[in-house]
This record gives sequence, C-alpha cells and structure tokens, in this order.
Amino acid sequence: MNPGSTHGAISWNELMSSDPARVGPFYADLFGWTGEVMPIPQGDYHLQSTKAGPVAGIMDLPDPSVPDCWTFYVTVSDLDATRARALELGATETYDPVTVPGVGRMAGFADPQGAHFNLMEYESAPDGTGAPESSFADGFATPGAFSWYHVNARDVEASAAFYQDLLGWHIRRDTMPGGPYRTIVVAGEGIGGIIPVAAPEFPPHWTAFVTVADVDETLERAVKGGGSVVVPAMDVPGVGRIAELADPTGAMLWIAAYVPMAS
Repeated sequence: MNPGSTHGAISWNELMSSDPARVGPFYADLFGWTGEVMPIPQGDYHLQSTKAGPVAGIMDLPDPSVPDCWTFYVTVSDLDATRARALELGATETYDPVTVPGVGRMAGFADPQGAHFNLMEYESAPDGTGAPESSFADGFATPGAFSWYHVNARDVEASAAFYQDLLGWHIRRDTMPGGPYRTIVVAGEGIGGIIPVAAPEFPPHWTAFVTVADVDETLERAVKGGGSVVVPAMDVPGVGRIAELADPTGAMLWIAAYVPMAS
C-alpha cells in the first residue's frame, strides 16, 4: 500500500519546532536521519530522510503559544469533499486550505474531541499515482521510518465512528495483553490504533512510532542529546519493545523495535 496515493492512509510526518536548528541534529543522531534545507514562504523547511527516502519535515512553530509537537497528514482523493464532510461531522478547521506547489493541497483540523490532524490531496504524478511510490509495511523493518500511529481519544468509540465516516477507515477489534485494541486498517493493512488517553488531564491527540534497532540504546542517546524519557521501555508480547521520548524542546514520539514478522 502506497500511503501517498491511498485515500485514508497517513502519508507525512511534520515537526512544528521552536528550535529546528537544535532538534535537527538530535534526530539525526537518534534515527540516522539526514537533513536538507528547503526554503518555503514560512521559512526554512528541514526535510528529513532515511536511506530509503524522505520520512518527515521540521519547520518553525507558527504559533509560539502552542507547544512543540509532531503533526500528521492523511491522504485524501478529494480535499474539498473531505473537508466539507469533516465540518459536517463536527471537526474544527484550524487553517484554510493551502496549495503547496509541486506537492498538493492541504488543510488542518481538530476532530470533535480536539485531536489535530491534516488532510492532503497530492498532485498527480505523470503516471497518475500521486505522491512518490512507497510501502507502509517497509517501515516496520526500516530504522528511522515511521511505522505506526495512534489516535488518543477520550471517547474511543466516538473517535472510531468519526474517522470511519470521514476517511473510510476500517476499525478492527483486536485483543492485546492490556485488553481490547482498535486497529486502524486501510487498504487491508493495519496502520495504527485508536486508544484511550493515558490520563483524564491529557488532551486528545495523534502520535506516532519510529522504528529503531534497540529501544534502550536509543533512549540513552536521547537523554545524552538533551531529550528525556516520557514512558520507560516496555515489552509488548507479539509486538516488540517500545518507549516514548521527548526531544530537547518537548515534542514527543514513541519508538519501537519490532519482533521479526513471520514470512
């Protein structure tokens, strides 16, 4: 499944940072990302890549009153139609549609519970496939790649109903060691889950996992680089070892070293 040309797939990751010059080297050391600076009207855009290709962008935080955070883009086949449906379903538009030459059109939203996300309709490539070809499944075995996503909601069932209607997600009910787990399935592939927020005081939000070879060693390097451990490393049977960290300016990501998949 190519996220860039599949309606409902999560296809891009972006860090809104108060100090891109500081966090760029942090992520380069942590995940082996290489950076390329691209000028945009809002300032420099720091494109981050693994050996397999681009994975994320880092840009200046547009609103200093907002904490540093990672944001995520969902591919849609018709931005205008999906935007209208989002508003009908109770979402709030956080910025008007924007055209990025050579990329596509995008718009930002907060879902009815307040979790922020972006929609992206990519410009078509000459072969009609949209964004550059990639495979979501490759992320599980590629260090430095984004590999899983979570929507953290106060009302999981209401969140599932919203995204099913808006994006066509299939929400599969799975059983995990901690209890029921609602897996997001797009084009037959699991891409993430919808889970309860960790505590009542936490706002609903989206987050993501980045694949690493060794979770504990990555946490050690994160702390040495000025980051911090948010959730200590833990083993999830049948999945692998995971942890959550914060970069030097407070933006948070999960990391995962997955158990080998059966061939």
